[in-house]
Amino acid sequence: MNETEITTKKSAAVTRWVAGTLLVLVLAVIACEIAGWPFLRQPLQQLLQDKLHRSVVIERPFRLQLLGGIRLQVGGLKLSAPEGFDAPYFVDAHGLDLALRYRDLWTLKETDPYRIEAIRADQLNAYLLRRADRHASWAFELDDSGPPRPFPLIEQLAVNQGQAKVADAVTDAQLAVTFFTEEGEHLATPESRVKVNGQFRKLPILGELVTQGFLPVATQGSKSPPINSQGWLKYGAVNAQFRGAVYDLFGTQRVKGRVEVKGGSLADVGDLLDLTLPRTAAFKVSADIEKGTDQWQVNILSAHIGRSRLSGQFVYDFAPETPMLRGKLQGTLLMLADLAPAFGATQGKAHPGKLFPDESLDFTTYGRMNADIDVHLDAVDLGNAFKQRISPLKLRLTLLKHKLSLAELEASTAQGTLTGALSIDAHDASNTDLSPPPAPEWDIQLAVRDIRLEQWLKVTPDTKKSSDKQPSANAAPAYISGKLNGKASLQGRGRSTAALLKSLDGQLALMVREGEISHLVVEAAGLDIAQAVGVLMKGDQPLPMQCAAMGWHAKQGVLTPEAAIIDTPVTTVNVLGDVNLGQEQLNLKLQASPKNFSPLTVRSPILVTGPFVDPKVSLSPGPIAARVAGGVLLALINPFAVILPFLDPGSASDTADQGCQKTLQQLKARKH
Repeated sequence: MNETEITTKKSAAVTRWVAGTLLVLVLAVIACEIAGWPFLRQPLQQLLQDKLHRSVVIERPFRLQLLGGIRLQVGGLKLSAPEGFDAPYFVDAHGLDLALRYRDLWTLKETDPYRIEAIRADQLNAYLLRRADRHASWAFELDDSGPPRPFPLIEQLAVNQGQAKVADAVTDAQLAVTFFTEEGEHLATPESRVKVNGQFRKLPILGELVTQGFLPVATQGSKSPPINSQGWLKYGAVNAQFRGAVYDLFGTQRVKGRVEVKGGSLADVGDLLDLTLPRTAAFKVSADIEKGTDQWQVNILSAHIGRSRLSGQFVYDFAPETPMLRGKLQGTLLMLADLAPAFGATQGKAHPGKLFPDESLDFTTYGRMNADIDVHLDAVDLGNAFKQRISPLKLRLTLLKHKLSLAELEASTAQGTLTGALSIDAHDASNTDLSPPPAPEWDIQLAVRDIRLEQWLKVTPDTKKSSDKQPSANAAPAYISGKLNGKASLQGRGRSTAALLKSLDGQLALMVREGEISHLVVEAAGLDIAQAVGVLMKGDQPLPMQCAAMGWHAKQGVLTPEAAIIDTPVTTVNVLGDVNLGQEQLNLKLQASPKNFSPLTVRSPILVTGPFVDPKVSLSPGPIAARVAGGVLLALINPFAVILPFLDPGSASDTADQGCQKTLQQLKARKH
């Protein structure tokens, strides 16, 4: 055998050996493919554990197919919860079926999302937990130094029965979530449903969302068309419905659509969304909403709050550490009674014998956000005691670092104006250096100018009206009329309206210019029986008020008149005593000094005493001597001279205060 033959034989042997080896390998692969590569279950399980830093259990039956693509079928896949979380597992899937194509893996770039041909699961269970320190069971510590990949592209997804238990200490949520989905390009009408039931921020919550599949929501990009969605939510007494579109859930998380919300109070919506909203009467709101990368745009088409009718346009920027709300609130009518709950006037919790509510207000919400809102209302109804509404009203509402401010107030009513500002500094309740935190500080600065009393207030006696609904020609005149001017500069502390009033300090002054007062009221105050009977017989005629001014000093909620006088041609009336706002008690004495002689003039002071809700009017025992009454009037000279500059009537002071200046000079003349 020559060398060539030997070489040929060796080559043939090698060829047969290689062919045999390949045949064995092919047969082995075929055998493993038929068997489903069962011996790879443990290595795959260990690989997932190393990558996810979690305990991973892949349950039998296990079947892996590698020919023509990758397909994995397992009886179950369980991922454990991280250490420190009391949960039996993080994810527990049963009947799991996963399919991948090789070409999708071979063409995959470093920044591309994984493409998955199909995922199916008979049952998918999850425990989603988050502690108060914001550590969550769904947070993975992955060994991946490369750039993050987008959410995987899943072509077909089916979960026959899915459920999740959610326990979130950050939002105080305890939820049970169930979901179902059957979607993919092979379906003409894909559908996904998610239902939520449980408790959120201490109130029960129930809701459902229906979309055209989870996949488009999760996998579309920011420029992709939206996916139609609709849902409803019940949170405590709040009911909401949404119809619109969502997309790019794991990217920009955009939402656009129409929402209808109704409930017992806007404050409940504030609790749901972690916003600062006032406690109000029952409401119904319709709004168009759109969420961008870091902002919500809200166009409130209509807001019915009690009998109030409002609307507005707002932008809520949640990018800053403290979110910011900007916008404009407008409306055709605001009924002040619809905001009464914001000041503690809660229905069903009235305190017998009390007028002002003592319910603690919720100032903790002031730290949820900052705000800068322009308010422009066509009309504001102050209540049954007022004839005319305020129309219009403008102000600027700001909320910054726990301080609420209503500034730049401009309002018109009854031919006059109302201006001023109100601020409430609620302090930072989370500041551990202030324990307990101080009570909120209130500052009130208000001024009224030239408001016609007879047009603004219901100061006209009830009279019968003719059949055509017009007042009769001999209708009784108003008890008091004229242009009301006033100024208040008050400060206080308190967590309730009652506590605030109990702490008020400052000054309050009122003046009526060009005024008239009922002759009958004046004679009754002077207790001139003969004159009063005469007025009744010939009809009440108004008396001009030469001067009507009152200056009150507030100290710890007690209002004391420094000087309070009504001067008419027939009688001068001054007011003594005090008004205790904290105790809601009146202790006033009206001393009249008639200027005309009458044998039936008693000159006994009139006492107005008792609680605000049920005051008593009576005579002081025994008449007062005329010289004593005159001495009381003389004592008003100095404080009365101080009141007039405090009112600051402006350029019209020379003429508008002529009557009061005359009264002041007459009082001074009595000294001599």
